[in-house]
Amino acid sequence: MDRNVIKVALLTDSSTIDGLITSLLDVARFNIKSIHSNESYFFQKLIAYKPHLIFIRAMLSKMDGLAICDRIRSHYNLRDSHLVFISADLLNRESAINHRANEFLQVPFTKDDLYRAIAALLEKKTRLLLVDDSRVNRQRIKPFLEIEDYEVIEACNGEEALKIIRNTDIDIIVSDVEMPIIDGVTLCRIIRQQEKLSTPFLLLSSLQSDKAIMGGFNAGADDYIIKSDHSDTHKIVLPELLSRINRLLIAKKTHSRPENILVVDDSSTTRHLLKSALTIQGFKVEMSKDGLSAWEKLNNGNYDLVITDYDMPYVDGLELCSRIRQSKKFSDLPIIIETSKDSKVEQVKIRSMGIQAFITKPFSPDRLIAEVERVLAETRLKNNQTAMRSYLTDATLTHISTSNQGYIPKAEDKFRTLLFSDIVQFTHISEQLSSRKVVDFLNTYFDRMVDELLIFDADIDKFIGDGIFASFGQQEEGAFRAVCAAAAMLKALPELREITGLDLHMRIGIHSGHVIMGDIGSNHSRKDFTLIGDNVNIASRLEHLAKRDGILISYATYKMIQDKITVIPMPLLKLKGIQEPIQAYLVKSVLSYYSFSKTMENKMNNKKQRVDTIELIADNK
Repeated sequence: MDRNVIKVALLTDSSTIDGLITSLLDVARFNIKSIHSNESYFFQKLIAYKPHLIFIRAMLSKMDGLAICDRIRSHYNLRDSHLVFISADLLNRESAINHRANEFLQVPFTKDDLYRAIAALLEKKTRLLLVDDSRVNRQRIKPFLEIEDYEVIEACNGEEALKIIRNTDIDIIVSDVEMPIIDGVTLCRIIRQQEKLSTPFLLLSSLQSDKAIMGGFNAGADDYIIKSDHSDTHKIVLPELLSRINRLLIAKKTHSRPENILVVDDSSTTRHLLKSALTIQGFKVEMSKDGLSAWEKLNNGNYDLVITDYDMPYVDGLELCSRIRQSKKFSDLPIIIETSKDSKVEQVKIRSMGIQAFITKPFSPDRLIAEVERVLAETRLKNNQTAMRSYLTDATLTHISTSNQGYIPKAEDKFRTLLFSDIVQFTHISEQLSSRKVVDFLNTYFDRMVDELLIFDADIDKFIGDGIFASFGQQEEGAFRAVCAAAAMLKALPELREITGLDLHMRIGIHSGHVIMGDIGSNHSRKDFTLIGDNVNIASRLEHLAKRDGILISYATYKMIQDKITVIPMPLLKLKGIQEPIQAYLVKSVLSYYSFSKTMENKMNNKKQRVDTIELIADNK
């Protein structure tokens, strides 16, 4: 999509509504075309126009707007269009969402209402410039980034990249080093020194020497990743590349951190790698090449954390740590030690020094940042508790340390696919076990089921006795992930039966619709951030009515993914607390999710068996 122009189709058959929408939209940003359902071949005109945004009114001249939603979603050239369904009747909202409209706009509406309905469309993709003279490498990397919703622009050398940078807004640059005309390091130096740009710059190179890495950082690169042409290694590099890109972009948006960190290492390459990883996160960083100079810095500066190597000349890491701990001034200063010594003896020595964490080389920047954040958070908590101990009881301190201070309660109206599951005849199973074994069994069961749910990006809302309540976003994709996750949960049952020795069976119910997400609870006791509403009740009721080892889904869910599953229609169900009968379906089979998502394919690479279709057999008990 062109960043500057959004093509809008008005399919309302109402000159009044068309005029209102046209008056509220910025004509410089939107290219607006009215199409009347009475026109000959109106749908072909819609296809030819290829709009990014379509407004559809509920009642058209000769047809139903919901039917048009279905036609649009089933057509290859239109299914990615952003659909806004317009009606004066708020009761049409649920139907519109069930027919896969992105948003509902109630008449009358204001400019703010209109822009809220199209807010997701207005969000610009992050524009990434990929510079590499190897066409094979670009073809390998570009699809991986596009799946993660980056807009990728290609350049085959530094000269071409400079022309693009001078004429196009670029959010981040990923560049090879060895290229003709202008190499990656020279390109970075020109961008920093001549173009005066602070655009995040990441070098991706097969050069592994300290000289090459330091040359990149000295030129102004923000990060450096060693790539490999070996296919197996490349699969490892790509997720790491994505992680580094995300961290650079986050660092660009966030303000600097107040913490000052001292990095101590005799390797200039390691020092700069550590500094780069920490600086990206906003930390202030100073460096020393050995323990002796680090001790001098400590006595003349103010630091919140020390990260030191183990083996160094003059004063090694352990000696430096010993000096810090013996000093009254620095006795509480947190320390992380990096070491290639992974023997039990060395670990005991390190722990005995009162060191908060140690990282075994080699380690990733993400691992380093995770340890730094953990150590700093624990230090802040300890300092806060120490400061308040004279005024508050231990019980109150414990409560404060686990609460979210300053948090503003929130409530949101969201479309989610909801999944409820529970164990069939759990009471009977629990009667066979001691209390301790019941707890052990449930923990084993939940660990295994949550593992499957998280593979499909579920949000685990809560555990209710032996039941699990989870939800999935993103409309039809979320509905599909929910059914795939349910299928994976059922396929895990034989393994659990073998582990536990119990005749274990499940029921699963799935429904899609709008819910309220918010803080529910008492200010005097506890709160949960959870989901509530009639659609939550429907999903729960479907789970109760599901067959043993069966997945029962509602029509709202089925409508969105009917081309990806086979089902058995059930008689209309009258659910307690729900006025209208519900159409539901028992799932027979579901297409494997990895067939439709490269992201999921990457997540499932460690699975031993991958099939195109997951067959499900539910008995009639």
